[in-house]
Amino acid sequence: MKKFALGDVVNSDKGRRGVVRAAYRSKEGQQFYAVEKDGTMDYLEEDRLTPAPRVELAA
Repeated sequence: MKKFALGDVVNSDKGRRGVVRAAYRSKEGQQFYAVEKDGTMDYLEEDRLTPAPRVELAA
């Protein structure tokens, strides 16, 4: 089962924040995600990503 959905904001283990644009499995069954950051794509394993904390804005 996928841990993240399309459009989720995630942090990578390198400290970069991005948006999940695609999810797929390798031939070995490992879950990967394509994460967009400033127009570039990173292809990362699921265990290298964490959900980004949600920020509540004051009114």
